[in-house]
Amino acid sequence: FWTIESYHPLAQGIRRQNSRIQTNTPMASARHIVVDKAAAFLRNPNVQKQSQDKQLAFLYKKGVTPLEAQMAFQRLDKEKLARKDFTSKSSNLGSSQSESEKKNKESQRSIFASIRSAIGSLILITGEEEQAEMVGKLNLADLSQFNGVLHERLLVSVEGKIYDVTRRWDLYGPGKKYNVFAGNDATYALATMSTEKKSMNKFDVVLNKEQKEILGEWIAKYKENKYPVVGNLTLENESKPNSRSCDVEQESVKETKDKTNS
Repeated sequence: FWTIESYHPLAQGIRRQNSRIQTNTPMASARHIVVDKAAAFLRNPNVQKQSQDKQLAFLYKKGVTPLEAQMAFQRLDKEKLARKDFTSKSSNLGSSQSESEKKNKESQRSIFASIRSAIGSLILITGEEEQAEMVGKLNLADLSQFNGVLHERLLVSVEGKIYDVTRRWDLYGPGKKYNVFAGNDATYALATMSTEKKSMNKFDVVLNKEQKEILGEWIAKYKENKYPVVGNLTLENESKPNSRSCDVEQESVKETKDKTNS
């Protein structure tokens, strides 16, 4: 630590200041620029680890007068008191929350706990392989529900395959680094290393060679992390009719044919 004193900003500043001060300058008056630099030096975490005797010895060695050193220490003491006062006020403010706010927070924690419980029941771990509930084919509207907020599962589409990344809630959960991918097709975003919302669900672009390589690395990482493929993305926006509506439609066609033949 003490070997850096030759090029430390404080030491350089003090030397320049001393060179401008005549030898007959009365030391009773403090040089405020030197006090500023001394205080900045004392704020350094590495300096604060040293004893006060070492700190003073270094300051004196660099031409700081006792009065200036005292003023620098006093400034740091005032800053510490100000920080303690701010912390105390913040603590009092937090303790003065209304009971309704506390109940709301407890309710939110309870909801989050239930979500985590649901996640545990949805994903079954057998040995080293994960077996997650299949979702089949989903369009973008259906996929958007699986973002950890509207639904407790986290699904990400890459090149048409839907991966279940729920077990990495710490990465893809609400408020986390990669949550923007959840509930979206992230093909273009992963290829371009983007976490912007506008990079999701982009299908009208052609990837260059470098982007394809990056995307391949991401897909390999998904396989390495054993994120299970639970379905496929379809760009069909209209949902398929259920079996009952198909039966009704077929009966209507049959009746029309019978009337025509008669």
